[in-house]
Amino acid sequence: MSTDTGLTERFRHRLDPFAVSLDRTTATVVAMVGLDVVWWVMLYTGEVPMPGMMWLTKQGIPMAAPGAMELGVFHVGTLDAFVGYLTMWGVMMWAMMYPAMMRFTREYAAAYEETALGAATAVAAFLASYCIVWALSGMIPLGFNALLPGGIHGFTRAYTHLVIGGVLVLTGLYQFSSFKQTRLRTCCARIEPHDHGIVKALERGFMHGGSCVLVCLGPFFLVMPFFGEMNFFWMAILTGVVTIERLPEWGEEIATALGVVALLAGLLALALQPSLPLTFVA
Repeated sequence: MSTDTGLTERFRHRLDPFAVSLDRTTATVVAMVGLDVVWWVMLYTGEVPMPGMMWLTKQGIPMAAPGAMELGVFHVGTLDAFVGYLTMWGVMMWAMMYPAMMRFTREYAAAYEETALGAATAVAAFLASYCIVWALSGMIPLGFNALLPGGIHGFTRAYTHLVIGGVLVLTGLYQFSSFKQTRLRTCCARIEPHDHGIVKALERGFMHGGSCVLVCLGPFFLVMPFFGEMNFFWMAILTGVVTIERLPEWGEEIATALGVVALLAGLLALALQPSLPLTFVA
């Protein structure tokens, strides 16, 4: 009987080689991939607010230069400019974090114990509050820009090797910290069965978003602002970094390895002071 069943299954697949089961987990992954494409296209085509862009262009400052976006928004100085910056930052963070969040969001949908409509509502609410947290996290680089003499751009130009080496060393040390490793375990944890309504899903999104921000303090809030946010090379590299360190089985080891690389690179930059790409000094 089992042999006949196996033959029937193989015959069925030969007749229908493109058979796909569009269950809730598959639908969640499809939605995540689709949204991620939208975020990246918006960034690539410039369909996000970029306060002070015209002024930066007139000053000859590349958009990919360290602190350029913060310099532009502080030059404009209006509430609309700051809201526009947080919107731009949010889209950038969503684009970079969605690949890393794919597994967690899929499992969150799979762990939902009620109807498919309820699962869709819970996932949508979870992602909405998660995205809000990441948009608001843009206040961190804005804070750096306000505190540093000359802002991020001016400070990096004045002390290029010290800044680049320093942020890499700090990032490496943070990767090793027990605080980082604990937060990373939270991001990689399995999801318990749940029946979250909108309120609970929103709460879970806020909590998980805050945890993810803490996990990414080194790559996104030290490296990115001082290497240049709108530099697509660094954006692609850091997207890979935050994605692979969330692999459940060996994410902590990857985070440690990346910390070693960042620490060594930082020490070499401080000791040897090599030539750096134009965007660091433009």
